[in-house]
Amino acid sequence: MGPRDELARDVWRAMTQLVLSNERRRDVVRATGLSFAKVRVVRRLAAGELSMGELAEQLNVDRPNLTTLIDDLEGAQLVARERNPSDGRVVMVRLTPGGERAAASAEEILSAPPEQLTALSPEELATMGRLLGRG
Repeated sequence: MGPRDELARDVWRAMTQLVLSNERRRDVVRATGLSFAKVRVVRRLAAGELSMGELAEQLNVDRPNLTTLIDDLEGAQLVARERNPSDGRVVMVRLTPGGERAAASAEEILSAPPEQLTALSPEELATMGRLLGRG
């Protein structure tokens, strides 16, 4: 591995550590009273109702695990399940008002930029934005 590859690996490690901070996850868990797995579900459903199959695929979880999460969220009155009127075999899941509040709370915490970013100058942030937009 050459120096450029080493540098790329170091930058990637720093970026993933910044994004995947367990501290941020703990903040969300404390604020919502939900496990982070349940937070992922309500955040995904904030965009609109999904079938159980779509939700499992988007979250990359197996269906039995998702069913357990949905059972718990339904018990907490954060989601509601309904049969799809056009195909009764399909179960649709949507947020309740309580689920919408939980998703909004989680989103507010997770979308707040960490101190390492807010400490950058506007020029540095613009450069970082341009570099990340290259994808």
